[in-house]
Amino acid sequence: MTQLSRFPDFFVVGAPRCATTSFCRYLARNPQICFSRPKETYFFSQLDHDLSENELQRNYLSCYFPYFTADCRAVGEGTVTYLYQPEAIKRIQQHNPDAQFIVLVRDPLAMLPSYHQRLRYLLQEDEPDFERAWALQSARARGENIPKRCLDARLLAYSEIAKFGAQIQQLYAIAGRERTHVIVFDDLVADPLRVYQRALEFLHVDYDGQTRFERKYQSRMYRYRWLQQLLYLPVMRHGKVIDTLQRRLSHYNQDGSKRRSLISRLATWNTIQASPAPLSPRMAAIVREALQADIQLLASLIDRDLRTWLAAKKDYATYRLLPYWKKAVSVPTKAGCQHCKFSPKLE
Repeated sequence: MTQLSRFPDFFVVGAPRCATTSFCRYLARNPQICFSRPKETYFFSQLDHDLSENELQRNYLSCYFPYFTADCRAVGEGTVTYLYQPEAIKRIQQHNPDAQFIVLVRDPLAMLPSYHQRLRYLLQEDEPDFERAWALQSARARGENIPKRCLDARLLAYSEIAKFGAQIQQLYAIAGRERTHVIVFDDLVADPLRVYQRALEFLHVDYDGQTRFERKYQSRMYRYRWLQQLLYLPVMRHGKVIDTLQRRLSHYNQDGSKRRSLISRLATWNTIQASPAPLSPRMAAIVREALQADIQLLASLIDRDLRTWLAAKKDYATYRLLPYWKKAVSVPTKAGCQHCKFSPKLE
């Protein structure tokens, strides 16, 4: 890194299982955008002190933005846990008061089963049945029935994780509505080109002619739990969890692709595609009732009719259109670093 280093202009801050990884990938391919490597740094969620300029340069900018050039109009990163951490947003604003934030939201009735399965894949959740996991929330809030490998019990508060209205209201209060851009998952599935172009307008970046919008991560599970436990074994340093074995050994090529280490190949082999089971009518009614007020709040905040999320039927944008998004979607067009504590990749 040189004197050209620049603090990020924007942050994709959530929400989990709402296609943030795919969307960040689209942004990272734009030649006018310098995106962090890896996508999620978790840097500002782990700080416990104010940074000096030298620390910021050495431990953040040089680590995660090694390919910044003067041609970049915008610099960004994509840590979804920032949405739930107002202190992280405030730390970001200390370095860039004009920082912009992008949030993707999704019908909680579709998002929660996917999120639950992702936690199981990451060994943060050991209850395979979502209905029972939902019922355990109160006990887990008291510190009971926490899975042995769970690094943060707050990840298991399903009803709180899915309260997008409350999270966006909090983000508006801290960063301002004019510096926050909300994307509804249904729109991304139905018209990814238009959603992408609107995000570029928000970031003041030119459209690059991109027309291929593939889905990065489909729902997954592991073949063998014992191997998954080895691959996601936390790596310790000075008594703190800093990463997992798989993530710790990730390296990047010049084009941004990951190098295929033995650990990476093992992780790929141990991973299988597995769609989460949709909620039963009874469980859907329970979740809908618990989140009704928050969905109404979100609808008012983004000025969007979300009544279909509250209707007693499937989310058609998710269950009917999404299977076609598993393939790449092409649309026509006219034209020595600091290590942070481990946070699971929830996207």
